[in-house]
Amino acid sequence: MKNFTKKGIKNCFNLILLAFGTLYSFAQCPNIVWADEFSGTSLDQTKWNYQIGDGCAEGICGWGNNELQSYQEGNVTVSNGTLKIKAQKERIKGSQYTSGRINSKAKGDFTYGRFEASIKLPAGDGLWPAFWMLSTNEPYGGWPQSGEIDIMEFVASDQNTILGYMHYGDPYPNNQSQGNTYSLTNGTFPEAFHEFAIEWEPGEIRWFMDGILYSTKRTEDVSPFNWPFDQDFHFLLNVAVGGNLGGAVNDSMLPATMEVDYVRVYDGFKSYISGNTVVLNQSKGETYAIGNLANNVSVSWSVPVGATIVSGQGSNTISVDFGNTSGTVSASFDDGCQTQALNLFVEVEPPFNRALSFENFDETPTASLALTTGTLTEVANPAANTINNSALSGKYDRNGGEQYDLVVYDVTNITDASQYVNKDKKFALDVYTTAPIGTDIILQLETADATSSNYPTGRHSRYIATIAENNNWQRLFFTLLNRPDGTAADTDVQTMVLLFNPNSLTSDTYYYDNFDSYDAGTGTVSNVAPTVSITSPTDGSSFDEGTSITVTADAADSDGSISQVEFFVNGSSIGVDFSQPYSMAYVVPSGTSSLTAVATDNESLGTTSQTIGITGQTLGDPTSVHVNSIVTGTLSAGKGANYGTATVHIVDDLGNNISSATVTGTFSGSFNEQATGTTDTNGIVVLQTQASAKGGVTVNLCVDNVSYALLPYDPTSNTVSCSSVAAKMVSKNKKAVDELNSELKFSIYPNPVNDVLNFRLDDFATKIKIYVYNSLGKTVLTKEFNDNKGEVNVAFLTRGIYFVKAEDELAQIKIMKIVKH
Repeated sequence: MKNFTKKGIKNCFNLILLAFGTLYSFAQCPNIVWADEFSGTSLDQTKWNYQIGDGCAEGICGWGNNELQSYQEGNVTVSNGTLKIKAQKERIKGSQYTSGRINSKAKGDFTYGRFEASIKLPAGDGLWPAFWMLSTNEPYGGWPQSGEIDIMEFVASDQNTILGYMHYGDPYPNNQSQGNTYSLTNGTFPEAFHEFAIEWEPGEIRWFMDGILYSTKRTEDVSPFNWPFDQDFHFLLNVAVGGNLGGAVNDSMLPATMEVDYVRVYDGFKSYISGNTVVLNQSKGETYAIGNLANNVSVSWSVPVGATIVSGQGSNTISVDFGNTSGTVSASFDDGCQTQALNLFVEVEPPFNRALSFENFDETPTASLALTTGTLTEVANPAANTINNSALSGKYDRNGGEQYDLVVYDVTNITDASQYVNKDKKFALDVYTTAPIGTDIILQLETADATSSNYPTGRHSRYIATIAENNNWQRLFFTLLNRPDGTAADTDVQTMVLLFNPNSLTSDTYYYDNFDSYDAGTGTVSNVAPTVSITSPTDGSSFDEGTSITVTADAADSDGSISQVEFFVNGSSIGVDFSQPYSMAYVVPSGTSSLTAVATDNESLGTTSQTIGITGQTLGDPTSVHVNSIVTGTLSAGKGANYGTATVHIVDDLGNNISSATVTGTFSGSFNEQATGTTDTNGIVVLQTQASAKGGVTVNLCVDNVSYALLPYDPTSNTVSCSSVAAKMVSKNKKAVDELNSELKFSIYPNPVNDVLNFRLDDFATKIKIYVYNSLGKTVLTKEFNDNKGEVNVAFLTRGIYFVKAEDELAQIKIMKIVKH
């Protein structure tokens, strides 16, 4: 194999640039421009350099990561077609272990292309092998300013997961890194050879495992830091022992060897198949595509049994609806270089059903909040939808000063954490955020052995979920990321740690809810319809026409959640409610109306309630009202004769006098007196008394010491009686009569409002109740005052439009719109 020098490789890439510009992804028939197939009996030192020692000679003892090994030339061998790097328990000076490390600096330096190696990784707790690249000339400064590309890193204590990362940013401790992981669904990495690769072009790097794309990073991902990946880089291959990432070493598993079948560099890119390798049961609309393929190439696709290609057959992108069977998504095509058949195994998970909630803010949590480094506040649901229609949620403001911001819960109901590792159980979390799509959330299970400074000790397992949309609730299911401490017992987990966008200094806000555990089922679970019933009003209820009532329904779903309840009157919708208690306001018309409610669950199955009949009574226009037993008299302390005068007036609801009756005499007993007159069409009658007596006489109208009473009118008997306990008191002030039909004189300020909303009531009433509704009509705040002025704290509300309703003791109301900043 010809050894291409850096200059020769640069010339090759210049030719590609002339031919294809920057469209590397469509460079036809990629050619190998540098390779080592390890077909000899010793390391080819025209391509590789040994690196020896413990890093102290380079000024980074422990190689900058507290590693335990001393690299030795004798630990690197070539035989039987593979490179072998062996780690073993062997003392060299101050080091207790030896291993091997080689690099291609000044012998294989590259900018852009495809870089790949076929490697069989070693098993052994505490080992940390890697295939990676460093800047050759460090034009932007020392590490990490000039960049590091980790094509593959492997923490051997977690045998089915590899990492693909990049490092950049300012000098330590302000260095930055980001990347992704890939986990095998079957088997482990030490069991066989696997191909690890990156494709690198201007402004973008893509990571692959066995031809499967699992990570892409672009220039904008590192902003505002410099993208240093536009200069020469060289290869490194090594097996570290212990260190910050390797963890505790199990000496009984040594010696252990990493084998490398080949390392190759291409001047172009290969076609690949992309898409989710693990999907939910009955998942819909999963996308699979062929990358690095021209659009005019015909592709023949096949999918597993039970899955359906919804669209795209023949093109390079398809949409697939899955059933409940795992299998291979395959694509066959001729790209002009060769006929290819690409395969991607897709695991269809069993159906998962909600088992318990650790924290959902509407119920008593089963986990105990122990610590947050940001700010967690319980607030109203910012935007209820079919995913999350709970009344309350948690608002978490990430602390931008914490690189690893934490929300910590103590937990007692994870009795066997292996069930989450083995996918017998799953963690789920509802999230609403403006954080960028692609932002990761990590869930970490810990034992009592974990401290803030001893990672990875005590970290049983870590799980990852990724933000997929903004400004909308999404239900995220966590997948296993790795097992940092393989010795952490499954039965010893005591703590759950949520890390929002770890390894960043961001200060985004995350609303979260329904932090739940799901159990795996078997087969396909049939959806059970929800139940729904109208609880108020009851069947046969009667109201005066024009009465405003609240229709309320109970709804439940035995195998999921309720998305919404819609209310209907005589078959026409009067509105939708998304959260408990399910209710809707309704003004009763005259005549008979039929009420029903329809509940819809999270799988769009609906159920209709029983029908409730109500009647709206038409109010008459009576010509006379009979008032019986309206006045009683008692003698107060005083001098002189016990006599006086009491006058009873009947007035309508505007204060207009209808009729009067006068009683004159001695107030030593009860009086039965009647006044006859005409009231208004609303059927509202007001009784007024005036009293005058020597010696001080107290005249009572139905209730002691009250001069005005608003009494219920019975249209059947055409009678208003003081004996009715339903009489509603108004005021001792004549103003009550004059203003019964006037709008409540209520004002609020400032508007728009930030934190505190002030109100003033310019009226005779002294008791006021304040309601605040969101734009969906749900009550988010209720407060009662015994004063005609005050303030309401609205700082916890999110930005948007709200409605404020004020109601006094006469049931007079005023509704005003406010804007919350």
